[in-house]
Amino acid sequence: MKITALALSLTSLLAGSVAYADDTDSLDGGEFDHHVAAPTNALELGVATGYTQGVGPIAGGTMQHLEDVSRAGGAVEVDASYRINPMFAVGLYSSFSQYAAGNQIGSETDVYGATGGVQGTMHLRAERSVDPWLSLGTGWRGLWLSPASGKTTSLQGLELARLQIGADYRVSERVSITPVIGGSVNMFLGEDSPMTTKLTELDDKKVNFIGFAGLAGRFDL
Repeated sequence: MKITALALSLTSLLAGSVAYADDTDSLDGGEFDHHVAAPTNALELGVATGYTQGVGPIAGGTMQHLEDVSRAGGAVEVDASYRINPMFAVGLYSSFSQYAAGNQIGSETDVYGATGGVQGTMHLRAERSVDPWLSLGTGWRGLWLSPASGKTTSLQGLELARLQIGADYRVSERVSITPVIGGSVNMFLGEDSPMTTKLTELDDKKVNFIGFAGLAGRFDL
């Protein structure tokens, strides 16, 4: 998949950034977990890549479940935050994902997803090189089913709550790398399909879940 190739490229870029930081910047102390200067009043840019998959109903009636139209896929996430103080940051996030087609749609159908919203992040050990954190966000979510021929089906809705947990490892004063895991609770509100002429509100809306696990890099400016 195209998104998988992009994910691999970003992973290589993250690894290269970490290696460069190790060669050019130094941290206090020689231990793995040691004291570092805590960021504050800083603009932070983040990029993550990894695995994603959704489960749960889209809507009631004859509407399919997420796992019927989309299987496992890859995702790329980017965010920009302002570090108010060492412990808290607020900002914006977005993501793009591509999934394998589910069993209930044609195998040649491309399945894409995207999100965008606002989030807050709390760092638990901002003055240590190993800094666990958690973020909570909310925003918009879209899903598109694009067949080889014919009209693309578009599902639009809300990412009601998006929770992620990670642990930054500061490889320099300005660069950190972190494993991250999380997911979002979502509700699709409208659909534009071959059976409609515009985005139409879904009846009997349902809540579903989309998970993510991967590797992220954070860059302080």
